[in-house]
Amino acid sequence: MARFGRFWMRSSCLHSRPSARRGIDEGKTDIDKMSGSHLKGGTLKRLGMVILGVLLVSCGGEEAQRQGGRGGEPGGRRGGRQAAAAIPVKVETAAKSEISKSVLKNTTLEAERWVDVRARRPGQVVRILKEEGDPVKVGDVIAELDSDDARLQVRQMEVAHLEAKRNFARVEKIFKSNLVSEEQFETAKTGLDRSGAQLEQAQLNLSYTRITSPIGGIVTLRSVEIGNVVASNQVVFSVADFDPLLARIRVPEKEIGKIAVGQEARISVETGDEQKFSGRVKMISPVVDPESGTIKVTVEIPGNQQFLRPGMFASVYIITETRNDALVIPKKALVLEGEGNQVFVFERGESGGKATRTRIDIGFTDSDRLEVLSGLNEGDQVITVGQDGLRPGSDVRIVGETAAASASKGKGGGRGQGGNAPQKSGAEGHPGSEGGRVASVSEAGSGGGGQGRGGGDIKAMQARMFERFPEMKKVYDERVKTEPDLATDVDKFRAFIREMREKGIVTFGQRGR
Repeated sequence: MARFGRFWMRSSCLHSRPSARRGIDEGKTDIDKMSGSHLKGGTLKRLGMVILGVLLVSCGGEEAQRQGGRGGEPGGRRGGRQAAAAIPVKVETAAKSEISKSVLKNTTLEAERWVDVRARRPGQVVRILKEEGDPVKVGDVIAELDSDDARLQVRQMEVAHLEAKRNFARVEKIFKSNLVSEEQFETAKTGLDRSGAQLEQAQLNLSYTRITSPIGGIVTLRSVEIGNVVASNQVVFSVADFDPLLARIRVPEKEIGKIAVGQEARISVETGDEQKFSGRVKMISPVVDPESGTIKVTVEIPGNQQFLRPGMFASVYIITETRNDALVIPKKALVLEGEGNQVFVFERGESGGKATRTRIDIGFTDSDRLEVLSGLNEGDQVITVGQDGLRPGSDVRIVGETAAASASKGKGGGRGQGGNAPQKSGAEGHPGSEGGRVASVSEAGSGGGGQGRGGGDIKAMQARMFERFPEMKKVYDERVKTEPDLATDVDKFRAFIREMREKGIVTFGQRGR
């Protein structure tokens, strides 16, 4: 009987854990059955009531111990949820600066002078003195052709010319003595002139074996090699003068009234470091192109040969008005959703950062900045990276700073109440809903739970999410093709989860669609 009683009490306690009250009800029912089916008399009924009392005390102690052991769960869950909610962002400060209003046009840069150097006579290339990129001056020799035949021809013409000079001198002396006719004298003189011209031609042909640069600048092309035989008028080199460079743009006739010769211009090129250069309007065409309705404007850019090259794609800003004390923010801070111009402002509080959406009015703009007329104050921090998908009031943190939310501590359970034996404090917290699955770290509170499970391994996190939400897996497979970091970057994957929640693809507390 005693063994039966202990077994029955233990079984009743195990089945009664969902509720102490339910255990009492079940205990009463079992005792009634025992009393009615197996036991007779009031004594046995009183014995049953004693057993029930022991059951209540035992079950109460176990329940209290179990609650004490789980004491860390709420703290771990709340801490994990707060850590997951802090979205990493980058910010820049609204500050006073100079900004200008301008007419923007795109074009390619050109050299003011660009020539093709051609061979003036046929011949074989025997020497190359300049390479692409080398600077040259006017008259510098850049290549030489074989000159043997040209030198021989010059020598022959020199001999012929010397003979003609001697013949003319003899005829002239005789002519003065009236021993020859005037016709003979003129013939000798013509022969001398002809031989002189032939000598000059031979000397010129010899000079053509030395190919020289007609302008000063930079060698931009070498199209021959030593040993090549070139034809007369064949292009062998190209030379360009990079100082100044020119940007020729087409401006609609309705905007030409804003532009004048000498007006300042700024030039931006895609060199990787977003350098800007200065220039001035050199010339405005006097005619309008009847087909396009535009006027050609030439901008001169001096003194930047080491950074700029002909053929570079450039954005030309012809400045029409400047403000020296404007409140300026980066263009990339603008939120590309909703109506009007909006930005997210980072506001720091005791519990961490918050994102506040603010509508702004815009004044002047340039290539990468804009003027704020209203909606912001100097010193406000606007979110420039990570603002896509944010909602007003979202918890955010600046990249590189510790999230305030991750430092919040959850309160753990204390000692169990109602048991006779000493109870254990809260141990490891169980994962919560969203926070326990997504957060990687949550500090334990005093006497409370430890770290929430499930956030440290991104592969495990992805596997759990994809199993629950197959539609999310389809979106992920497409997204990771263009954003491979999504597969390894925990912060990016958390942001992806938040995006899926906002679109209704992920709904925690329910199975996936």
